Amino acid sequence: MGYFSKENRKQREEARYAKHGYLLAWAPDEHIKGLMQWRFGKRIARWIGLAATIIMLVFLLVNKGLFLDDYTFYYGNIVFIFALLAAPLAGLLIASVPVYGTKIRPFAATICFFIMPIFTMQMMECYNGNFVYNFSVPTFLLNYVTYLFFYLLVYLICRRYHMTVLIVNISIFVAGMINYFIDLFRGTPVVPMDIPTFRTGMEVADGYSYSLSWQLIMAAICMLLIYLFNKRFIPCIPIRKLKFKILTRVLIIGWLLICVITLFFTDFLANRGYKPDFWNQSRGYHNTGTWFNFCLNLKYIHPSKPDGYHAEKTDEILDAMLAEYGVTRDGETSIDMLTGENTYTPADGEHPHVIAIMNESLADLRTLGDLELNQENMKFIDSLTENTVKGTLEVPVFGAGTSNSEFEFMTGNSITFLPAGSNVYQSYIKNPIPSILSMLTEQGYSNITFHPYYAAGWNRIAVYNYMGFSDFISIEDFIDQEIIDEYLDTNDAIEFERNLKERYPDRDMLLRRFVSDAYDYQMVEEMFEEREAGKPFFILNVTMQNHGGYAMSYPNFTEDVWPTNLNGSYPKAKRYLSLVKDSDEAFQSLVKYFENVDEPTIICMFGDHQPSIEDEFYEELYDVNDLDELSDIQTQDRYSTPFIIWANYDIPEVTIDRMSCNYLSTLLCQLAGVELTPYQKYLACLHEKLPVIDTVGYMDAEGTVYHYNKESEYTDLINQYQCLEYNAVIDVAHRNEALFKIAQ
Repeated sequence: MGYFSKENRKQREEARYAKHGYLLAWAPDEHIKGLMQWRFGKRIARWIGLAATIIMLVFLLVNKGLFLDDYTFYYGNIVFIFALLAAPLAGLLIASVPVYGTKIRPFAATICFFIMPIFTMQMMECYNGNFVYNFSVPTFLLNYVTYLFFYLLVYLICRRYHMTVLIVNISIFVAGMINYFIDLFRGTPVVPMDIPTFRTGMEVADGYSYSLSWQLIMAAICMLLIYLFNKRFIPCIPIRKLKFKILTRVLIIGWLLICVITLFFTDFLANRGYKPDFWNQSRGYHNTGTWFNFCLNLKYIHPSKPDGYHAEKTDEILDAMLAEYGVTRDGETSIDMLTGENTYTPADGEHPHVIAIMNESLADLRTLGDLELNQENMKFIDSLTENTVKGTLEVPVFGAGTSNSEFEFMTGNSITFLPAGSNVYQSYIKNPIPSILSMLTEQGYSNITFHPYYAAGWNRIAVYNYMGFSDFISIEDFIDQEIIDEYLDTNDAIEFERNLKERYPDRDMLLRRFVSDAYDYQMVEEMFEEREAGKPFFILNVTMQNHGGYAMSYPNFTEDVWPTNLNGSYPKAKRYLSLVKDSDEAFQSLVKYFENVDEPTIICMFGDHQPSIEDEFYEELYDVNDLDELSDIQTQDRYSTPFIIWANYDIPEVTIDRMSCNYLSTLLCQLAGVELTPYQKYLACLHEKLPVIDTVGYMDAEGTVYHYNKESEYTDLINQYQCLEYNAVIDVAHRNEALFKIAQ
């Protein structure tokens, strides 16, 4: 009779049952009635269970304030009641045990094993103050699959239900706690790109203070219940038959491969709206699950290396392009982006002040189709001709993703070559990066960046530091933090404005719930007047007035622009079009201010993306039944915004048909008459061949649109541009710094 024979196993179970009772053994079938019985253990187990219950209850009562202070009264009490109920449940699991028969226990253990990911999910979400029943059904299922993936991956290694549950939940519990404190200290949760900097993070961890919270308590309670549930309901049962071992492994490996392929090699999740919330990772983690969002971010952790990329070949790529146009990296001339001739030379004398404004959601929707309005909403911008270069800018995003447009403008690079849906500021800028700021700083410019919203958005604090900005002014710098905190708690825009007017009676700051362009530009004027003496001034201003949230009306906002030739009623479009009118009027005031400034100044304003308003509005404007039916040019139009470059000194008067955002800063530098870096000279040459390179495709000088998945006469050129960008943004250890600095 073998050790693992049925008779031998039964004898060993009888012996364990006789010695230890139900707490450490599964009962033989003849000792129970039915499929399962619940029985108390020995007296010591009952006393331990009672003591644990009392200790937990006392601890919770002592810390009751944590549940009520950090949450609303209603939800705080609900959470506290759940915590109180967990105490006797934990005591019950310690003092008693469910008793199964030997025949049913493998099935019971398997069912419990597949239920456990739900408990693990709830434990992790406790750190977010979240409950899994708040998730939609698809979100819940995707989170479940994500945790189950981790379970099955560990199970492949240890091949024990009991041990798998223990390893997974200890890991998740610790990871969740780390994420909780990092999110608490820096305002953003852990993302995969943080892993390489984990050691640095641990080195500075001692500088923070740690305190108990109800989230930590609930997560710990969940961990305790999971441990007890695992101990009582999931025995350590190995699979003994070879055919079942093989079948189990094949099925698990196959399922894991399907999950990996779906996440990393398809757009299945992205097409269903499941992408990282790059603007606010904390919000994304809270709304659709912590572990699930972390895994979503894995897809965007690192772009692939371009074909044939070698850092040492970047000189060859750049010099070959310049030579084709008779340009040298240290020569006096380069391609003039307005004429296409090798005639641009830096101006002698003092450099002008440079003001760059990325205007939130500014778009000219009249360019998309036949749109007639009851009144002009871009009257001033339309009227600008003297000393003005303007046109249509092709941006990389629609409806959101502001910082990607900002990245293209600042660096001359394109997000086209990064994974779809990725955000450069969040994922890839972890070191100093060359930009228009670095080259202007080389030429003696002082600098500042101003964004009248929260500083932490899009990871701007870190990114602006890597870019080299001397100062970053955000909403926290000119509005009392107490007022901001109250607004964040209540989300009451009317009360927010009332508090602002009481605290700052001489300032009219808001339009709707955001800082208006009018007030934004007043602050730009003040910063200009307070600039560092003796240096030309550069400012990057990212506005907020036209930000999404067009579903609501506001008492401080007049909706006075609407379409007159469309059949449908589009309240979001009406509000948006009215906002553009306010932006136009604010820009007029800014231009008039600098018309009266004696020192040369150039202003560049552009929209970061089109607004996310009614699809039906866009469908009627494009004259299509569905936005999926758009032509190549119409799709390109969907990613277009206006740009305006105006100066209070003589510059050419030109209207540009189409130009992608990555070229705009080089054009601005040429109109400002400053020195260009070799990379900017390269971009000026590239613009002659491909004036548009964006996420939709690329366009040649004749207006033909090409797609990246099809070969063309420009495929090699696109690859070369991608190699230079990869060297600048990704391969920072081997960056060819000479390409991005003024040639000496």
